[in-house]
Amino acid sequence: MRLFTSAACATVAVALLAGCSGTNFGSTSSSLPTATAQSRMHGPRFAPLNMVPAWMLPAGISRLHLNLRMAPAKTHKSLIYASNFYQSEMWGYPDPNSANGPATCTLGNASNYLKYINGFGVDTAGDVMVPAYTPNDDGYLSINVFAPKCGALLWQAEVDTGQPADAYSSNGATGSILVGELADYDNNDYGALVICSKASSCGTPFTNSAVTGYGAGVAMAKNGDCWLSAATSTNSGFVLVYFAGCTGTGEVATGTSNTYYGGLFIDGKGNLGSIDLSGTLYVYSGCNPKCSLVGSTKLEGEALFGGLDGTGKYLSLGDYENNAVDIYSYNSKTGTAKYLYSFTNGLTSGSENLVETAHFAPRNKKV
Repeated sequence: MRLFTSAACATVAVALLAGCSGTNFGSTSSSLPTATAQSRMHGPRFAPLNMVPAWMLPAGISRLHLNLRMAPAKTHKSLIYASNFYQSEMWGYPDPNSANGPATCTLGNASNYLKYINGFGVDTAGDVMVPAYTPNDDGYLSINVFAPKCGALLWQAEVDTGQPADAYSSNGATGSILVGELADYDNNDYGALVICSKASSCGTPFTNSAVTGYGAGVAMAKNGDCWLSAATSTNSGFVLVYFAGCTGTGEVATGTSNTYYGGLFIDGKGNLGSIDLSGTLYVYSGCNPKCSLVGSTKLEGEALFGGLDGTGKYLSLGDYENNAVDIYSYNSKTGTAKYLYSFTNGLTSGSENLVETAHFAPRNKKV
Protein backbone atom coordinates (compact mmCIF):
# COMPACT_ATOMS: atom_id res chain seq x y z
CA MET A 1 0.00 0.00 0.00
CA ARG A 2 1.04 3.59 -0.45
CA LEU A 3 -0.17 7.12 0.05
CA PHE A 4 -2.03 8.99 -2.68
CA THR A 5 0.30 11.00 -4.88
CA SER A 6 -2.04 13.43 -6.60
CA ALA A 7 -2.41 16.97 -5.28
CA ALA A 8 -6.19 16.75 -5.47
CA CYS A 9 -6.31 13.70 -3.23
CA ALA A 10 -3.89 15.26 -0.79
CA THR A 11 -6.10 18.34 -0.56
CA VAL A 12 -9.21 16.26 0.11
CA ALA A 13 -7.40 14.25 2.76
CA VAL A 14 -6.69 17.31 4.90
CA ALA A 15 -10.34 17.31 5.94
CA LEU A 16 -10.44 13.64 6.92
CA LEU A 17 -11.22 11.95 10.17
CA ALA A 18 -12.30 13.59 13.35
CA GLY A 19 -14.23 10.64 14.80
CA CYS A 20 -17.44 8.77 15.52
CA SER A 21 -20.60 10.74 16.16
CA GLY A 22 -22.74 9.89 19.15
CA THR A 23 -26.02 10.07 17.23
CA ASN A 24 -28.59 7.49 18.26
CA PHE A 25 -30.17 5.89 15.20
CA GLY A 26 -32.29 3.16 16.77
CA SER A 27 -32.08 -0.38 18.10
CA THR A 28 -29.45 -3.03 17.40
CA SER A 29 -29.99 -6.67 16.45
CA SER A 30 -26.94 -8.79 15.71
CA SER A 31 -24.78 -11.63 17.06
CA LEU A 32 -21.89 -9.18 17.12
CA PRO A 33 -21.00 -7.64 20.50
CA THR A 34 -22.55 -4.22 21.04
CA ALA A 35 -20.43 -1.29 19.95
CA THR A 36 -19.36 1.14 22.65
CA ALA A 37 -19.54 4.70 21.38
CA GLN A 38 -16.52 6.95 21.81
CA SER A 39 -15.92 10.66 21.32
CA ARG A 40 -13.94 12.24 18.50
CA MET A 41 -10.26 11.98 19.20
CA HIS A 42 -8.36 12.47 15.97
CA GLY A 43 -7.74 15.51 13.82
CA PRO A 44 -6.98 15.52 10.09
CA ARG A 45 -5.13 12.46 8.79
CA PHE A 46 -3.04 11.64 5.76
CA ALA A 47 -4.63 10.49 2.53
CA PRO A 48 -6.16 6.99 2.69
CA LEU A 49 -4.15 3.99 1.57
CA ASN A 50 -4.74 1.74 -1.41
CA MET A 51 -4.55 -1.87 -0.27
CA VAL A 52 -2.68 -3.14 -3.36
CA PRO A 53 1.11 -2.93 -2.85
CA ALA A 54 2.99 -0.71 -5.28
CA TRP A 55 4.97 -3.61 -6.74
CA MET A 56 1.71 -5.35 -7.69
CA LEU A 57 0.08 -2.40 -9.43
CA PRO A 58 -0.98 -3.25 -13.01
CA ALA A 59 -0.05 -1.01 -15.93
CA GLY A 60 -1.45 -0.24 -19.36
CA ILE A 61 -5.08 -1.15 -18.69
CA SER A 62 -7.78 0.86 -20.47
CA ARG A 63 -11.48 0.46 -19.71
CA LEU A 64 -14.66 2.35 -20.57
CA HIS A 65 -15.82 4.59 -17.71
CA LEU A 66 -19.51 4.59 -16.85
CA ASN A 67 -20.26 8.02 -15.39
CA LEU A 68 -24.04 8.41 -15.59
CA ARG A 69 -26.29 7.67 -12.62
CA MET A 70 -29.15 5.35 -13.56
CA ALA A 71 -32.40 4.19 -12.02
CA PRO A 72 -32.35 1.19 -9.65
CA ALA A 73 -32.50 -2.25 -11.27
CA LYS A 74 -35.94 -3.86 -11.32
CA THR A 75 -35.66 -6.89 -13.57
CA HIS A 76 -33.08 -8.95 -11.66
CA LYS A 77 -33.53 -10.57 -8.26
CA SER A 78 -29.87 -10.02 -7.45
CA LEU A 79 -27.04 -7.71 -8.39
CA ILE A 80 -23.28 -7.86 -8.63
CA TYR A 81 -21.69 -4.78 -7.08
CA ALA A 82 -18.25 -3.54 -8.09
CA SER A 83 -16.10 -0.59 -7.02
CA ASN A 84 -13.09 1.40 -8.20
CA PHE A 85 -10.77 2.79 -5.54
CA TYR A 86 -10.68 6.43 -6.71
CA GLN A 87 -14.13 6.77 -8.28
CA SER A 88 -17.01 8.55 -6.56
CA GLU A 89 -19.60 5.82 -7.02
CA MET A 90 -20.15 2.07 -7.03
CA TRP A 91 -22.03 0.11 -9.68
CA GLY A 92 -24.73 -2.53 -9.56
CA TYR A 93 -24.64 -4.96 -12.48
CA PRO A 94 -27.25 -7.53 -13.48
CA ASP A 95 -26.69 -11.08 -12.30
CA PRO A 96 -25.61 -12.87 -14.42
CA ASN A 97 -23.60 -10.54 -16.67
CA SER A 98 -21.75 -12.89 -19.00
CA ALA A 99 -22.53 -10.58 -21.95
CA ASN A 100 -20.48 -7.78 -20.34
CA GLY A 101 -23.49 -5.50 -20.12
CA PRO A 102 -23.48 -2.08 -18.46
CA ALA A 103 -24.40 -1.40 -14.86
CA THR A 104 -28.10 -0.93 -14.20
CA CYS A 105 -27.77 1.28 -11.12
CA THR A 106 -25.24 3.16 -9.01
CA LEU A 107 -24.47 3.94 -5.39
CA GLY A 108 -23.16 7.43 -4.81
CA ASN A 109 -23.29 10.60 -6.91
CA ALA A 110 -21.73 14.05 -7.20
CA SER A 111 -23.18 15.35 -3.92
CA ASN A 112 -23.12 12.11 -1.93
CA TYR A 113 -20.17 10.20 -3.24
CA LEU A 114 -18.22 7.20 -2.02
CA LYS A 115 -14.47 7.42 -2.47
CA TYR A 116 -11.31 5.47 -1.57
CA ILE A 117 -12.98 2.05 -1.37
CA ASN A 118 -10.83 -1.00 -0.72
CA GLY A 119 -13.33 -3.62 0.40
CA PHE A 120 -17.05 -3.49 1.12
CA GLY A 121 -19.65 -5.97 2.33
CA VAL A 122 -23.19 -7.14 1.63
CA ASP A 123 -25.62 -8.96 3.88
CA THR A 124 -28.19 -11.69 3.31
CA ALA A 125 -30.92 -9.15 2.51
CA GLY A 126 -28.83 -7.33 -0.10
CA ASP A 127 -27.93 -4.29 2.01
CA VAL A 128 -24.53 -2.86 1.08
CA MET A 129 -21.96 -1.77 3.71
CA VAL A 130 -19.31 0.55 2.31
CA PRO A 131 -16.27 1.87 4.20
CA ALA A 132 -15.51 5.10 2.34
CA TYR A 133 -14.77 8.82 2.40
CA THR A 134 -18.09 10.68 2.32
CA PRO A 135 -18.41 14.49 2.22
CA ASN A 136 -22.00 14.38 3.48
CA ASP A 137 -20.58 13.09 6.77
CA ASP A 138 -18.39 16.19 7.20
CA GLY A 139 -15.60 14.66 5.15
CA TYR A 140 -14.74 11.77 7.44
CA LEU A 141 -14.12 8.12 6.72
CA SER A 142 -17.33 6.26 7.54
CA ILE A 143 -19.16 3.00 7.34
CA ASN A 144 -22.17 3.64 5.08
CA VAL A 145 -25.15 1.29 4.80
CA PHE A 146 -27.40 1.32 1.73
CA ALA A 147 -30.71 -0.43 1.07
CA PRO A 148 -30.85 -3.25 -1.54
CA LYS A 149 -30.72 -2.64 -5.30
CA CYS A 150 -28.81 0.64 -5.12
CA GLY A 151 -31.25 1.95 -2.55
CA ALA A 152 -31.07 4.91 -0.22
CA LEU A 153 -28.47 5.54 2.46
CA LEU A 154 -29.93 3.96 5.61
CA TRP A 155 -27.32 5.11 8.11
CA GLN A 156 -23.66 5.92 8.50
CA ALA A 157 -21.15 6.15 11.33
CA GLU A 158 -17.76 7.81 11.35
CA VAL A 159 -14.71 5.61 11.91
CA ASP A 160 -12.25 7.96 13.55
CA THR A 161 -9.87 5.36 14.97
CA GLY A 162 -8.44 4.12 11.68
CA GLN A 163 -9.01 3.65 7.96
CA PRO A 164 -11.89 1.19 7.42
CA ALA A 165 -11.28 -1.30 4.63
CA ASP A 166 -13.87 -4.12 4.86
CA ALA A 167 -17.22 -4.85 6.51
CA TYR A 168 -19.30 -7.86 7.51
CA SER A 169 -22.77 -8.27 8.98
CA SER A 170 -25.82 -10.49 8.63
CA ASN A 171 -28.06 -7.49 9.27
CA GLY A 172 -26.48 -4.25 8.14
CA ALA A 173 -29.74 -2.30 8.13
CA THR A 174 -30.51 -2.48 11.85
CA GLY A 175 -27.77 -4.59 13.41
CA SER A 176 -24.09 -4.28 14.22
CA ILE A 177 -21.34 -4.35 11.60
CA LEU A 178 -17.86 -5.81 11.97
CA VAL A 179 -15.49 -3.33 10.32
CA GLY A 180 -11.91 -4.22 9.45
CA GLU A 181 -9.44 -1.36 9.85
CA LEU A 182 -6.58 -1.29 7.39
CA ALA A 183 -4.62 0.92 9.80
CA ASP A 184 -5.48 1.64 13.44
CA TYR A 185 -4.08 5.11 14.18
CA ASP A 186 -3.35 4.39 17.86
CA ASN A 187 -1.60 1.08 17.20
CA ASN A 188 1.30 1.82 14.82
CA ASP A 189 -1.12 1.89 11.86
CA TYR A 190 -1.56 -1.89 12.16
CA GLY A 191 -4.77 -3.72 11.27
CA ALA A 192 -7.62 -4.00 13.77
CA LEU A 193 -11.34 -4.70 14.16
CA VAL A 194 -14.04 -2.30 15.31
CA ILE A 195 -17.77 -2.88 15.78
CA CYS A 196 -20.19 -0.20 14.57
CA SER A 197 -23.95 0.03 14.92
CA LYS A 198 -26.87 2.37 14.33
CA ALA A 199 -27.51 2.59 18.05
CA SER A 200 -24.05 3.43 19.34
CA SER A 201 -21.82 4.37 16.41
CA CYS A 202 -18.32 2.80 16.42
CA GLY A 203 -16.55 1.28 19.40
CA THR A 204 -12.96 0.78 20.49
CA PRO A 205 -10.71 -1.18 18.09
CA PHE A 206 -9.29 -4.56 19.12
CA THR A 207 -6.55 -6.66 17.55
CA ASN A 208 -3.82 -9.24 18.16
CA SER A 209 -0.11 -8.58 18.70
CA ALA A 210 0.74 -10.82 15.72
CA VAL A 211 -0.85 -8.24 13.41
CA THR A 212 2.17 -6.06 12.60
CA GLY A 213 1.05 -4.74 9.24
CA TYR A 214 -2.12 -3.58 7.53
CA GLY A 215 -5.46 -5.29 8.02
CA ALA A 216 -7.57 -6.73 5.19
CA GLY A 217 -10.58 -9.06 5.17
CA VAL A 218 -13.06 -9.84 7.95
CA ALA A 219 -15.69 -12.56 8.37
CA MET A 220 -17.98 -13.86 11.11
CA ALA A 221 -19.51 -17.31 11.69
CA LYS A 222 -23.09 -17.99 12.77
CA ASN A 223 -21.99 -18.48 16.38
CA GLY A 224 -20.43 -15.00 16.53
CA ASP A 225 -16.77 -15.99 16.16
CA CYS A 226 -14.84 -13.81 13.71
CA TRP A 227 -11.56 -13.58 11.80
CA LEU A 228 -9.18 -10.91 10.56
CA SER A 229 -6.74 -11.36 7.67
CA ALA A 230 -3.70 -9.10 7.97
CA ALA A 231 -0.11 -8.43 6.97
CA THR A 232 2.93 -8.97 9.18
CA SER A 233 5.12 -6.24 7.67
CA THR A 234 3.27 -3.17 6.35
CA ASN A 235 1.61 -4.73 3.27
CA SER A 236 3.44 -8.05 2.99
CA GLY A 237 3.23 -11.37 4.78
CA PHE A 238 0.10 -13.00 6.18
CA VAL A 239 -1.50 -13.76 9.49
CA LEU A 240 -5.05 -14.95 10.20
CA VAL A 241 -6.43 -14.20 13.66
CA TYR A 242 -9.41 -15.97 15.23
CA PHE A 243 -11.52 -14.09 17.79
CA ALA A 244 -13.88 -16.29 19.84
CA GLY A 245 -17.11 -14.35 20.27
CA CYS A 246 -15.58 -11.57 18.17
CA THR A 247 -13.93 -9.99 21.20
CA GLY A 248 -10.66 -9.96 23.11
CA THR A 249 -7.14 -10.29 21.71
CA GLY A 250 -7.79 -13.43 19.67
CA GLU A 251 -5.56 -16.34 18.69
CA VAL A 252 -3.34 -16.78 15.64
CA ALA A 253 -4.77 -19.40 13.30
CA THR A 254 -2.37 -22.21 12.37
CA GLY A 255 -2.09 -24.39 9.27
CA THR A 256 -2.61 -21.62 6.70
CA SER A 257 -0.93 -21.56 3.27
CA ASN A 258 -1.41 -17.90 2.24
CA THR A 259 1.53 -15.72 1.24
CA TYR A 260 -0.34 -12.39 1.36
CA TYR A 261 -3.45 -10.99 2.94
CA GLY A 262 -6.82 -10.50 1.23
CA GLY A 263 -10.56 -10.85 1.68
CA LEU A 264 -12.44 -13.54 3.61
CA PHE A 265 -15.81 -15.24 3.14
CA ILE A 266 -17.67 -18.19 4.68
CA ASP A 267 -19.33 -20.86 2.53
CA GLY A 268 -22.42 -22.98 3.12
CA LYS A 269 -20.44 -25.67 4.94
CA GLY A 270 -18.87 -23.18 7.30
CA ASN A 271 -15.50 -23.24 5.53
CA LEU A 272 -13.45 -20.05 5.50
CA GLY A 273 -12.42 -18.76 2.08
CA SER A 274 -9.21 -16.74 2.18
CA ILE A 275 -8.17 -14.74 -0.89
CA ASP A 276 -4.43 -14.26 -1.40
CA LEU A 277 -3.86 -11.03 -3.33
CA SER A 278 -1.11 -12.71 -5.35
CA GLY A 279 -3.81 -14.70 -7.15
CA THR A 280 -4.81 -17.82 -5.18
CA LEU A 281 -7.93 -18.80 -3.26
CA TYR A 282 -7.46 -21.00 -0.19
CA VAL A 283 -10.41 -22.61 1.59
CA TYR A 284 -10.03 -23.87 5.14
CA SER A 285 -12.13 -25.71 7.68
CA GLY A 286 -11.85 -24.98 11.39
CA CYS A 287 -9.44 -22.07 11.90
CA ASN A 288 -10.58 -21.87 15.52
CA PRO A 289 -7.65 -21.55 15.69
CA LYS A 290 -6.31 -24.64 13.82
CA CYS A 291 -7.01 -24.58 10.06
CA SER A 292 -7.21 -27.58 7.75
CA LEU A 293 -6.89 -26.94 4.02
CA VAL A 294 -10.00 -28.05 2.12
CA GLY A 295 -8.88 -26.90 -1.34
CA SER A 296 -7.15 -24.17 -3.33
CA THR A 297 -7.58 -22.55 -6.74
CA LYS A 298 -5.22 -20.51 -8.89
CA LEU A 299 -7.32 -17.52 -9.89
CA GLU A 300 -7.82 -16.05 -13.36
CA GLY A 301 -6.46 -12.70 -12.14
CA GLU A 302 -5.02 -11.26 -8.95
CA ALA A 303 -7.88 -10.39 -6.62
CA LEU A 304 -8.51 -8.88 -3.19
CA PHE A 305 -12.15 -9.10 -2.04
CA GLY A 306 -15.26 -11.01 -3.03
CA GLY A 307 -17.91 -13.45 -1.90
CA LEU A 308 -20.60 -15.98 -2.71
CA ASP A 309 -24.07 -15.43 -4.12
CA GLY A 310 -27.33 -16.28 -2.37
CA THR A 311 -27.09 -19.95 -3.33
CA GLY A 312 -23.46 -20.32 -2.34
CA LYS A 313 -22.69 -21.78 -5.79
CA TYR A 314 -21.07 -18.76 -7.45
CA LEU A 315 -18.17 -16.57 -6.41
CA SER A 316 -17.48 -12.98 -7.48
CA LEU A 317 -14.03 -11.40 -7.12
CA GLY A 318 -12.61 -7.93 -7.72
CA ASP A 319 -9.75 -8.57 -10.16
CA TYR A 320 -7.38 -5.63 -9.69
CA GLU A 321 -4.85 -7.09 -12.15
CA ASN A 322 -7.26 -6.75 -15.08
CA ASN A 323 -9.67 -4.16 -13.62
CA ALA A 324 -12.49 -6.63 -14.01
CA VAL A 325 -15.08 -8.57 -12.08
CA ASP A 326 -14.39 -12.30 -12.31
CA ILE A 327 -17.17 -14.84 -11.79
CA TYR A 328 -16.52 -18.45 -10.78
CA SER A 329 -18.60 -21.48 -9.94
CA TYR A 330 -17.85 -22.61 -6.40
CA ASN A 331 -17.80 -26.08 -4.84
CA SER A 332 -18.01 -26.03 -1.05
CA LYS A 333 -17.24 -29.78 -0.83
CA THR A 334 -13.85 -29.44 -2.50
CA GLY A 335 -13.17 -25.83 -1.58
CA THR A 336 -12.39 -25.00 -5.20
CA ALA A 337 -13.61 -22.54 -7.82
CA LYS A 338 -13.88 -22.76 -11.63
CA TYR A 339 -13.56 -19.62 -13.74
CA LEU A 340 -16.68 -18.79 -15.81
CA TYR A 341 -16.48 -15.23 -17.17
CA SER A 342 -15.45 -11.64 -16.53
CA PHE A 343 -17.02 -8.27 -17.17
CA THR A 344 -15.44 -4.83 -17.45
CA ASN A 345 -18.14 -2.56 -18.87
CA GLY A 346 -18.00 0.80 -17.05
CA LEU A 347 -15.04 -0.06 -14.84
CA THR A 348 -12.28 2.53 -14.95
CA SER A 349 -8.56 2.16 -15.51
CA GLY A 350 -5.38 3.51 -13.98
CA SER A 351 -2.41 2.27 -12.03
CA GLU A 352 -4.16 2.84 -8.69
CA ASN A 353 -7.84 3.18 -9.65
CA LEU A 354 -8.35 -0.53 -9.24
CA VAL A 355 -11.29 -2.91 -9.06
CA GLU A 356 -10.52 -4.45 -5.67
CA THR A 357 -13.95 -5.79 -4.68
CA ALA A 358 -16.99 -7.45 -6.24
CA HIS A 359 -19.93 -8.91 -4.34
CA PHE A 360 -23.20 -10.61 -5.13
CA ALA A 361 -26.15 -9.05 -3.34
CA PRO A 362 -27.70 -10.71 -1.50
CA ARG A 363 -24.85 -12.92 -0.34
CA ASN A 364 -24.91 -16.55 0.78
CA LYS A 365 -27.96 -16.91 3.03
CA LYS A 366 -26.57 -19.90 4.94
CA VAL A 367 -24.06 -17.85 6.88
